[in-house]
Amino acid sequence: MSRQKLAVMLGLVLVALPVAAAPLTILYTNDLHLRFERLGSLERIITEQRESAGDLLLLDAGDTWQDFRQPIAAVWGADEMVEWMNRAGYDAMALGNHDFYWGAERLAELAAQGRFALLCSSLRPIPGSRAPFAPAATLDLGGLSVHVVGLTTCEYHAFSAMPWLQYVPPVEALQTELARRPEGVDLTIVLAHIPVADAIAVARRVPGIDVFITGHSHEETREPLVIGGTAIVQSGCFGRMLGRLDLEIEPTGGYRVVGHRLIPTEKAPAEIGRGLRQLARVLAALSLSVLLVVSSFR
Repeated sequence: MSRQKLAVMLGLVLVALPVAAAPLTILYTNDLHLRFERLGSLERIITEQRESAGDLLLLDAGDTWQDFRQPIAAVWGADEMVEWMNRAGYDAMALGNHDFYWGAERLAELAAQGRFALLCSSLRPIPGSRAPFAPAATLDLGGLSVHVVGLTTCEYHAFSAMPWLQYVPPVEALQTELARRPEGVDLTIVLAHIPVADAIAVARRVPGIDVFITGHSHEETREPLVIGGTAIVQSGCFGRMLGRLDLEIEPTGGYRVVGHRLIPTEKAPAEIGRGLRQLARVLAALSLSVLLVVSSFR
């Protein structure tokens, strides 16, 4: 047999061989709400999960930087939370309603500190304005391309105080962003600060969503809820659980869920030193406010 014929036959054999599916692990959180007592345990578990996975994404579905139930931590906590997210290696975060509560300037400051994509497609800046967040991002994992679209609720939201933002209903926002999706994307994720019930309703109306990671409603999905071709998950609240979703991405398109679990974290005891530092920051901020008010009457 000639070398040319042998090369042709070998080529045909290689083409006929099945191409293996690509594994992808997605770690996810939502509604952390400045619960610093959980972050040490959460970070250790994230590190452990990275060691047991290949391609991996770490995503957050919002309400991470503020909580009115944590008034002392809320004074200083957003900066430290962004720093922690950078250290933990988050790839993207959806904006929750609480994340807007400090106003536009503060939101822009926090966005500039983050080394991860900050996403929201349901709040659109009016012409001539710019937002410190993007509607979507395409993440390159080497062999895989993952398109992530952000979404937020209109419930309990402060965007009405930001007249340069227009609210877009979730279905319309997603249809717009999916129409802009780059070619060659292997997986589409909606990272959404909306309840599971709302995600189900949206998934029934908008095809082309593979994974829907939700928040806002503080629900725990022990198993993914599958609506059509969309897997919907949420990890509860306050960092009590880290979600892990394991997928196999088919080379010809589509995916398969091969595993899912909610991994419990541990709550650390209160740190007296941190509490005193928090109190000192609050008192310093109050003192400055009093001085400014007094000086304005002079």
